[in-house]
This record gives sequence, structure tokens and C-alpha cells, in this order.
Amino acid sequence: MHKWTAKTVARIARGTLIGDSDLEVQGCVIDSRQARGGEMFFALPGEQVDGHDYIEAAWQQGAVLVIADEARFQSPERPPYAPAGKALLLVKSVVTALQELAQAWRYELGAKVVGVTGSNGKTTTKDMIAAVLSRRLRVYRNKENHNNELGLPLTVLNAPLGTEILVLEMGMRGLGEIKALCEIAKPDIGVVTNIGTTHLELLLTQERIAQAKWELIEALPEEGIAIVNAEDSLSVQKARQDLHSIRFYGLEGVFIEPDLKGSQLRPWGPLGTTFDVSYRGESTTVNLPLPGKHNVLDALAALTVGKVLGVSLSEGCVGLGKLELSKMRLEVRYGIFGATLLNDVYNANPTSMLASLQVLKERAGGNKTLAILGEMYELGTSSESGHREVGETLAKLGISELITVGKLAEEIAQGARGAGYAEEHIKVTTTGEEAVTKAKELLERFGPGIWVLIKGSRGMKMEEITTQLEESGI
Repeated sequence: MHKWTAKTVARIARGTLIGDSDLEVQGCVIDSRQARGGEMFFALPGEQVDGHDYIEAAWQQGAVLVIADEARFQSPERPPYAPAGKALLLVKSVVTALQELAQAWRYELGAKVVGVTGSNGKTTTKDMIAAVLSRRLRVYRNKENHNNELGLPLTVLNAPLGTEILVLEMGMRGLGEIKALCEIAKPDIGVVTNIGTTHLELLLTQERIAQAKWELIEALPEEGIAIVNAEDSLSVQKARQDLHSIRFYGLEGVFIEPDLKGSQLRPWGPLGTTFDVSYRGESTTVNLPLPGKHNVLDALAALTVGKVLGVSLSEGCVGLGKLELSKMRLEVRYGIFGATLLNDVYNANPTSMLASLQVLKERAGGNKTLAILGEMYELGTSSESGHREVGETLAKLGISELITVGKLAEEIAQGARGAGYAEEHIKVTTTGEEAVTKAKELLERFGPGIWVLIKGSRGMKMEEITTQLEESGI
């Protein structure tokens, strides 16, 4: 297996090549500033930023091959050219070329592909799978959650020579999107973490969400293996109707007995969890550097993938102990006035909100607790009930103080009130700045020891609240 040349890329993408056809290329970028040398630069058109305006910059940064839309070079004022030692490839569609090249590189690598999807936990699960498999195999995975029609093919094309396993998170906003990603990735193993209510606004029913997520499993070859959460009702229902080989993971085995089972969860360190795990006669103890039952379930999914690919439980547990997570997911930060901040701001839906509130209450022990909760998007007709459910749970858990951020989040306050939560402990705000002001007043009043959860949908930019409450922000 060798690096591609510009000529090879042109043949696969069926484009017109201008410049040096023997240039070797490996890797790709869509941001000219990220080029380091030897990459392909895909000049993606966009509503706000057009990659065609940065072709020269990409060459200057070190990219050797630019892939651009041929329609942009048909006027006499802009004839196609490439500097010495560079190349320009003109194609009918840059996006299509990106996806077709990724599909070809996936076959070139010869790597096995693990696809990961689900309503909650897919990014964490993807990171955990990579940690487990890296004990024995050369693994490459999506950065952060680059999981869509652009991010996934970019991930594949950036996988280096010698990659043995690709772990690819797959997101979706509608039916057919995961199927399209699978056309590129051709997964051998599919992991479904759960089927919840995220994207209900777009897909209208939970059954349609299940259908969309299950496109991953349907795309597996006959000999492919599905890894399914035994604690998730819809996932188990779909699995019972599926002809693929299934491995279930879980804790209680509410809907079906797990093949790989976790038990005896107990706190470990400031945010970690120790638990026992068993699989067909093999058992061990795991020290996971993350809190909460939801993270344990994600770890069980990762260990199940490991077993399927020949990684023992003990080896997998070592990998989990060295876990490197994508950012902004239950990070512990030191806050002003001696507070401990749980920065869990990447995204939010009712299920993940409830899980994070459980972690807040569990880890704070007898200390005061404050939840700063922003709006949750894409819940459709379940928006009001979803927000109110969070407020009801917060009240039942006995969280000391609540600050809501945004109009939709006022329903969280309503849910708390309905569950008997005292009005004096609720602060309703419309902006992040107002929430920060209220939070600072509370933290100063309560003093050292209070634990604070900051969480909301990505569009709320809740991380800006975290920054203002960190110790360095005094």
C-alpha cells in the first residue's frame, strides 16, 4: 500500500488535472490554515465561507493538491492554473469528490470499520472504543464529533497508512443520512448506544428515530456484528427483528440478558467509577475515569467491541483507564469562590440532562449544588414535557439551586415548581451574562465546596458561562 499520487486522485474523482501529476498526497483539509504539508485541500463552497477564495492560501500553507469545482474556472478572468510543484483538480462537485475519495481510501487501507450512532453517548463511546482497541491495534477515529457528510469522509481520508481499525461516529438529522454515511464507511461492526428523543422535532416520532439509527445495522454485511444496549427498549426491539449477529451489553438486563454485563458500581476518586464486568466466564474490575451509569454503559459497549475484535477484558480496562475524551463533556474545572464546576456543555437532551444531574448530586455528597441549565433544542412536540421532566428530576434529587438560561428553559423551572421546589431557589434568566451574574452571587454567598453543573444545547454556548465562573476568570 502506498500514498496516492495526484494522478490517482484524479482518476478516482473523474476530474481534470492541471499541474504535477506525480505529486504524492496524504491527508486532507477543508481549512487552508490547517495544511501542514502534502495534503489535499477541498475548496468547499459555503454560504458564509467559500473554499475557492482560499486556494492560494492552501498552496502557501503546504497543501499540494487543490480540488475545486470546475464551474469556478470557466470564465476568461479566472483560467485554471497550478504553481510549480502543485496541482489543481477540477471536478463537477467537491463534496461528491470528497465522499468518493474517502470510500476509495477506506478500501485502500483495508481496515475494519466500527460505526457508532445513538441518541446519547456516541462521541464518548467512540472515544472509549478507540481507547480499548488501541491496546492491540492501530486505531484512527473522528476528531471531536466530526460525524456528518463532511466530517466522516474527512476522517477516513486522514487515516494514516497502516491503520487497522477506523472508529467512526455517525450523526444524523433525518432518514437516509446514516445510510449515506455507511455507503462511504462500509462498517463491519455497528454500535447503537440508545434510541432517545433527540431530533424528535425533525423526525416526529421515536419510531422514526429508531428507523434512522438502525440504518447503521442494516448496512452491515451478513457477517457483520451489531453491538446493542440491553437497557434500551427500542434498541432491543429492533435487534430482535434483525438477522445479524448481536452482542448485548448492559447492567440490569431490563429487556434482555446482556452478553457483557457490568455490576457493583461505586465511586472512584473525584469523578471516576469502579465497576465489575463479566463476559462468558471472563471477569475483571474496571476503574473508569468518568462518573455515572450512562458512562459505564458506554464503557461496556466499548469493551464488547474489544471482545469481538480480540481484546481481552483486562486489556480493554487498561485502555479505559487511559481514556482521552473529546472536549466539553463532564470536565472538572476549578471555579471562583472555591466552587467545583462540571463543564458538560457540548450538547443536551432530556436523557443526558438527567444523567448529568444524577452525577452532580452523587459527586457533591453533602455539599451544596447548583445547576445552570440552558435550552434543549430539536425536541419537537416533546419540548415542553422534556424540559419539565428535567425540572421535576432536579427537584426530586434535591439540587440546592437552579438557574435557567433562555425562554425554553423556563419550562425547567416550571417542572421544578410543580414538583414542590421552592421559588426562592430558582433564578430564571434570558441570557448567559445574566446567568453568570446570578451564579456569582450564589457562589460568593455559599462559599467553598459548592458543586456546579453547566449544561445546555450546543447553540446556547454554555461554555461561555463556564469560562466566566472559572477561577482564572475572577
